[in-house]
Amino acid sequence: MPTTGARTPGDGPAPARVCVVGAGFAGLAAAAALADGGLEPLVLEARERVGGRVHSRRLANGAVVELGAEFVEDDQQTLVATAARLGLAMAPAGIAYGDREPRGGLEVDRGKVLAQVGRLRELLAERPGLAPPDRSVADVLAELPLEEAPRQAIAARLQVSTGQPVTELAATALGHAGSSFSTRESLRVAGGNQRIALRLAERLPGAVHLGVPVHAVAWSERGVRVAVEGAELEAEACLLAVPASVTGRIRFDPPLPAWKSEALERVVYGHAAKLFVPLRRVPPPSAVLSVPGLFWAWTARGADGAVQPVVSAFAGSAPALTGLDVRAGPATWRGRLAALRPDLELDRGAVLSTWDDDPWVQAAYSTRTPAFRPDDPALLARPVGPLHFAGEHTAGPWSGLMEGALRSGHRAATELLATHAR
Repeated sequence: MPTTGARTPGDGPAPARVCVVGAGFAGLAAAAALADGGLEPLVLEARERVGGRVHSRRLANGAVVELGAEFVEDDQQTLVATAARLGLAMAPAGIAYGDREPRGGLEVDRGKVLAQVGRLRELLAERPGLAPPDRSVADVLAELPLEEAPRQAIAARLQVSTGQPVTELAATALGHAGSSFSTRESLRVAGGNQRIALRLAERLPGAVHLGVPVHAVAWSERGVRVAVEGAELEAEACLLAVPASVTGRIRFDPPLPAWKSEALERVVYGHAAKLFVPLRRVPPPSAVLSVPGLFWAWTARGADGAVQPVVSAFAGSAPALTGLDVRAGPATWRGRLAALRPDLELDRGAVLSTWDDDPWVQAAYSTRTPAFRPDDPALLARPVGPLHFAGEHTAGPWSGLMEGALRSGHRAATELLATHAR
């Protein structure tokens, strides 16, 4: 993994032409594209690793789990193409991310849920404007002629996946019901999604500096000065590839214009956690949703096509995390998981991944609330002088996804190459 050797980038052999803040998927994709286009990037990452909210780990029993972002759908072609270009294979998971057997609450089977999702799609097609962005999912679902048990399962599914209570989630999320409940098999990067970040960093020898938080950025039409602990560097431009919440903690001189800072403030992040428990016996692939518990659990295939000896679980929204008492550790959730999945033989030990206590994001991925405006995606992506912006929150319809992060990095790099190429 690339490191600085020193804690600051001031000892580099030459000034960077473009300073990239953040070594997640967006920042690394942008930096690689800049290097390919003839610009010299310098990547500053606050963490001691690359990947951002994508973090893979191998358990003692050999299973590879994703502590952060995990599933890839077959329409996410930028990620699939990036993996192929880096010599990485995609591994079918044996399950569909959007297809889960609902349990608990008002009992209903998955077939009935999928049928009601189809009805929901018909209603949205028949009545354009039925789910406007300034209303919540909860309000719109309550008015639709859907059966109550499937309605509850649909609401729970959306709350879990977005990490946002449906009372606070923009109704536009219902417009993605078809893809959200897709029955197509999902994919993952063989050996771990973080391998994409590691391979991208390998293509940038000496350019990626870890453990270097950015504190301030002074900017003018002549360029930028980026302040880190004990040093300041100059560049022709700065590409900020960090969450909106992190951008808001950086001091800008002069301050960002109101239209940009206000759009950043309207970005709201969901809250999520993941739990991984080894298994004594390998089961078939499966996906089960706890409707009242607001979490789901799955078993899936690994890189070799065999089901991995681990059950993974994901809880979404602050109320879900509170109900599972994740702040106190994995014990409560492990008990709820055992009750939800009596078909599995849980082994000793558990790994809990909590994103809220990550100091560099303090949440999961971006969601859309009724306060989010239709023009905000364009405002979030728009440059400000020599400052350019990437990250999944800037990716419009692909926001919240690894696909969106990669697309945003390519978009920002294209902007920079067009304006700064010599």
